[in-house]
Amino acid sequence: MASQRLLLFFCVLIFTAGCAPKTRYAWNNYDNKLYQHYKNPTEYDKFIEQLKETIEDGEESGRVPPGIYAEYGFAMYEKGNFPESIKYFKLENDKWPESRALMAKMIQYSEMRSKKAKSPSQATIPAIPEQVDTTISEAKGAAK
Repeated sequence: MASQRLLLFFCVLIFTAGCAPKTRYAWNNYDNKLYQHYKNPTEYDKFIEQLKETIEDGEESGRVPPGIYAEYGFAMYEKGNFPESIKYFKLENDKWPESRALMAKMIQYSEMRSKKAKSPSQATIPAIPEQVDTTISEAKGAAK
């Protein structure tokens, strides 16, 4: 009888343990927030604030999801807050080694835009990253 109770207990334990949602990262309903942002892009500032909350919650628990630092950094880049974008691109770079190549480029673009904002007398630096490589290669070709 005792062995049947023990067996029943372990069966119940195994089945209920499989039902509990386990998540490795603190997403904080990120997918729904992103969907709402896509549905109503005029509330971009609200979305940025929600990203910041997701980061803060993730940092408290040590479970910041991959890509959140980069997305918040890009939001700061779009807003023209280049020092803040660099900070979050570096955080993404340090936390997720897989993103180093992309984050290095984004840091480079942010630094270029930051310098442009500080000294407007420099040549125009394009806002779209794809244009930067073309402009640099054209400049190198013209210098030869």
